Amino acid sequence: PPNRAGPSRAYMAYALSWLGVGLVLLVGSLEGVRRTPPEALVTFGLLALVGNLVTVRLPTGILLGMQGPFALAAVWLLGWHAGPVIHFACAVALVPLRRLELYRAAIFAGSTSLGTYVAGQVFWSATGHPLRPEVPSHALWVVGAGLGHCLVNTLAVAVGRFLGTGDQTHIHPRNLANLLGLIAAAFLPVSYLLAAAYRASLPVFALTVSVWLLVGLTLQAYRSSRDLRARLEQATRELERLSTTDALTELLNRRVFVQVAQRELARHRRYGDPVSLVLLDLRGFKRVNDTQGHQAGDAVLRWVAHVLRRRIRNTDTAFRLGGDEFAVLLPGTGLSGALSFAESLYRALKSEHGLRGADVTLGVASCPEHGCTVDELVRAADRALYRAREDGKWVGAAEVTGSAGRPL
Repeated sequence: PPNRAGPSRAYMAYALSWLGVGLVLLVGSLEGVRRTPPEALVTFGLLALVGNLVTVRLPTGILLGMQGPFALAAVWLLGWHAGPVIHFACAVALVPLRRLELYRAAIFAGSTSLGTYVAGQVFWSATGHPLRPEVPSHALWVVGAGLGHCLVNTLAVAVGRFLGTGDQTHIHPRNLANLLGLIAAAFLPVSYLLAAAYRASLPVFALTVSVWLLVGLTLQAYRSSRDLRARLEQATRELERLSTTDALTELLNRRVFVQVAQRELARHRRYGDPVSLVLLDLRGFKRVNDTQGHQAGDAVLRWVAHVLRRRIRNTDTAFRLGGDEFAVLLPGTGLSGALSFAESLYRALKSEHGLRGADVTLGVASCPEHGCTVDELVRAADRALYRAREDGKWVGAAEVTGSAGRPL
């Protein structure tokens, strides 16, 4: 992601340093370019520009462009002088084509120019002439010299991303090794095949270029579809979270409460384990909103949610049912245990002045004593809560009722 505060001075200096390296190599290559057959240079240059259309965005944000194999093939056939000219042309094209920021374009132009310089010097010093497919050692020199090019690019790009984003994972040795291997696998074999096909005949070269561009477009489409699928999955998870979670407190909402309660009560019917429900209602919450503002009211609700998350067990679940009403479902807990939990919860809520002058009342009901359906438990806990409020208490336990609805 872009740095909203703008690029750092270190990143700008780094990019400008690479631009300087690239410009020096570009000027130094001009004499060799004048001696280079123009048709070959133009051919590989145009194909490299076309290769800019085929880019794969890696998960780290790095763009892997398919112009690299064409530039390297030109180096194997024409010398290192072909590299800077092609790469600077590609850097200029990438700015509007891929909306590449100027600093990244500068790093690209400089690092790829230096990479092709290293690769060209090593290859031509070892072979003394253009690539010849019939000489087996040339394939080995392509790999050896090409690895120098890939190493320069890997380090330059990774350090640039680190300085641009501050993310140290870009310069982690394992990620550097993965990026180096990916660039080498994508560039070196293809650059050798392109150079060999160019020396063979025009039809063979055209067929090789077509196949490579088709493969590149397929890889681009595959990567784009994976990115799109990942974004859709993330959006789906976020929508699911929003549909099941209260946005302010990040507790589960009423709809999920009904589902979880039904599941726990079904487990009770199967195994006989008790289930308890604690309802929590804030008293004086409207006064907090009216006198201290809605931000203070929101802080109270977040405080209650914080205490609930801190006090419940892994098997318990806390909910915000709406407004100033909360609930805690306690599987495997009977009435006495639920009352003990309610007492400790009350003390925790009243500590540290988190309620800002408000107070709480809690109602407790348990299955099977007070009912074994969601509605029965909620009604029993709700009656206990309001009875405790009328009696001036802070916690109330539901009463066991007979068939006539009177307390036993």
